[in-house]
Amino acid sequence: MEQGPVLGYQCPACGFVTDKTHCDYCQGVVRWDDEVGGSAHCEHCGRKVHGITCRKCGESFAL
Repeated sequence: MEQGPVLGYQCPACGFVTDKTHCDYCQGVVRWDDEVGGSAHCEHCGRKVHGITCRKCGESFAL
């Protein structure tokens, strides 16, 4: 699988900003998938990631 850039986020609930998103299942780093275009996957477990949980406030939201 082609490794795309690391996915960051800004939480819509608390405003927390980070340049690295972690998989909710295994805590691996989430990357954009260049082959699929627009989707994201965990570089450790390979799961497609459709939503994330803010590591500061715990709010879950869709990508």
